Order: sequence, then C-alpha cells, then structure tokens
Amino acid sequence: MESKVLKTIYEDEYSSSSKSPEHSLSSESAEHSFVLPSSVKPIITKTESNKGKIMLIVDGYGFQFKSFNRKKTVKFWRCTNRNCNVILHTNVDDDFIQFSTTAIDHSHLPRPADYEVRDLKKTMRKRAATELVSVREIAEQEMRNALLTGEALATLSGTTTIGHGLKHHRRKIIPPIPKSTSFFIPDMYKRGYNNIERFLLHDTDDPTYEIDEIGTSISRENFNLGI
Repeated sequence: MESKVLKTIYEDEYSSSSKSPEHSLSSESAEHSFVLPSSVKPIITKTESNKGKIMLIVDGYGFQFKSFNRKKTVKFWRCTNRNCNVILHTNVDDDFIQFSTTAIDHSHLPRPADYEVRDLKKTMRKRAATELVSVREIAEQEMRNALLTGEALATLSGTTTIGHGLKHHRRKIIPPIPKSTSFFIPDMYKRGYNNIERFLLHDTDDPTYEIDEIGTSISRENFNLGI
C-alpha cells in the first residue's frame, strides 16, 4: 500500500510551548507530514523520564513531548537525541498518527536496551520508596524477575552500584533523623510492615516522662501474660 499524504500542517498550527531555538520546529518540518500505511503503523509503548515525565518508545527510539497544535488535537514529540530531527505526531491519547516528512529516518541507531533498564530502575525506585526491604535485596529480586535481553544485561550496573542509587532515592523520602527527643512520629511508622496492623500502641503526652510503646497487639498480649 502506498503511503498517503495528509493535508499540509502549517507552522502556525504549532503552539509556542518553548521559545528557544532548541525546542522550536523548523518551518520545513511544519509544512509537510507523512503517514505510514495502516498495516505498518508502529507500536507505541510508554515509559517515564528520569524527571517522571511521559516518554513514548517507538521501535527502540525514545520521544519526549514537545508541543500541541493550535487546536490541542495533535501532540508533537521530538526524538530524545537532540541531534536527531525526527518528529512524531500523535493524538491526545498518544496513539500514532504520522511522522514529519522532513526527517523520517533517525540519524542514530535505536537503543531499546536503555529503555529496558530504565523501566527496571523505575520499578526498583518505586519499591525502595514504599517498602522497608534492603535496597540490595530489591535490586537482586527485580534483576532476576525482569527477564532482560542480553544487550540490556550488558549495560546494567551491578547490584552494589544500583543499591547506592536506591539508597539515595530512599533518603529523599524517609523523614530526617530528629534533632530533639520531642517530635511527631510520621503516620507511616505508626503501622506495621503490611501497613494494616497498628505498630505504635501507646504514645504519652507528658514531655518529661514521654514513653512510646511499639509492637503488635499479639506481642502486647504476650507481654502482659509474661510470655
């Protein structure tokens, strides 16, 4: 099936979400568009950048959101390689529409392994932020479960290096060490590992003789029974 040429998309259809030359579309890129035959439309998958922003992956190439058209009906995505001029067009639901005709081919090779590793580290960071398991154990478990390709395994750092990164991420979330003996206990530390059973059993209000009783209801009963 021959490629179908869509109607011309003029430069004024692009929103000015970024004023720098680095982020602006060239007039040539805006004047033409190219749609692939429906039978060969690429599959788009989603991931997140290091800053938590949505990225689209097409055939091993990454795309970052750039701008909307004037009517906010089409989204434009630029290749994550700043030296590559390929522009991807999608609808508001991030479904593939077309590529810009001025630069259909990328100026570099795809790097699908990078995005495999990115997704793996994202999962690790999420667990490190919500679980109290050691970061090294999290790294080892996720590396075993990920079923990475050989290329991705070759680029992946060791568990020790990854563990250091996870510790740094966890420190951003865990409350700082108190500088006084009088402080509020965060809610996340008032419940047990499963976040269901109460862990802080008693907290006195007397600042002179403040006593915190921690444990589970079972351990408290055993203590009262002298077990």
